[in-house]
Amino acid sequence: MTARERFRRQMRFERVDRPVRWETLGFWGQTIARWQREGMPEGINGEDYFEMDPRVYLPVSTGLTQIPYDPPFVHEELERTERHVIFRGSDGIVRKQRCDGGESMPQWLRFPVHSRTDWEKIRQERLDPDTPTRYPDWAEMHRKFDDRTYPLGLTLCGAYGTPRNCFGEAGLAYVYYDDPGFVHEIMRWWLDFYRRMITRITANFPGLDFVILWEDMAHKTGPLISPEFVKRFMMPYYAPLIDHIRSCGIDVIWLDTDGNSEVLLDLFLGAGVNAICPFEIAAGMEPQATRRRYGHRVAILGGIDKRAVAAGGDVMRREVMRKVPALLQDGGYVPGIDHATPPDTSLADHRAFVDLVRELGEKYGG
Repeated sequence: MTARERFRRQMRFERVDRPVRWETLGFWGQTIARWQREGMPEGINGEDYFEMDPRVYLPVSTGLTQIPYDPPFVHEELERTERHVIFRGSDGIVRKQRCDGGESMPQWLRFPVHSRTDWEKIRQERLDPDTPTRYPDWAEMHRKFDDRTYPLGLTLCGAYGTPRNCFGEAGLAYVYYDDPGFVHEIMRWWLDFYRRMITRITANFPGLDFVILWEDMAHKTGPLISPEFVKRFMMPYYAPLIDHIRSCGIDVIWLDTDGNSEVLLDLFLGAGVNAICPFEIAAGMEPQATRRRYGHRVAILGGIDKRAVAAGGDVMRREVMRKVPALLQDGGYVPGIDHATPPDTSLADHRAFVDLVRELGEKYGG
């Protein structure tokens, strides 16, 4: 089988010869730097070095972790010291970031929307779904992808991710209470924007394999938004969008959210989501519990504790063995760690993890 055939069959809980090889969502830059010191050749990325199957996205300006502004904001440096830089990024968000060689999450300082006036200006100037520069040369896309052997998907910035990127978490929490009509206004735009884009994309390039909806809407112990507010502000737009995506021929609807979103899963599955990643173990998102609760309603990607892989040896092996054989035998599972590979993981330990997962895939993946 090709990786594309495996993916499509795995997402439908059908038999495969072996699982898709997506043992991680990616690699920190510091991870690759460490591994090069430990013997990994320079000039090769982690995916190729470990012979992972490709996971490719159609090059269309639809967003993922950022709202798909076109044109984007101009990158602007506002302050620099020996330790940090403050800048406005292409997403209009002002951040404070280390520049002393260390790697960490940025500090979020200011977001681009503070009023309806801000939103209207951004919507009119940067968020037209018909902007020609959003779209590739379709003939070139067919030449490049029609005979592909790997899954090809589309990425969208979600119904929490989009307003959060406008206001920030705290700002959005206030707007939900102070001006709920404003949130619904943005969400009506969101639904119309993505319906129009997906219609145009699939008319020119049918046959995509999946759509990812990015939310990252939860922390260690629960979501950043209550189930009540998900019902009120997200689900009236989520279900119609997913129905439209399916009507355009794409049947794998993949939710990407970190943290513990357990109390929201009924809502997302009810709206049509049928695949979830990454199942962050530090936040209590155990894939076996989700499988027991929902059965074959949802495919699972990830769910192996990155901390156990970093620990290596018996710790890693116990974590893999208590999950991977049973989930592979049940189907609808792509084994991998619960996010990108961090720099506390050695090259040797990641190799041992990949080798074990692939050995189990050959044994149980069919």
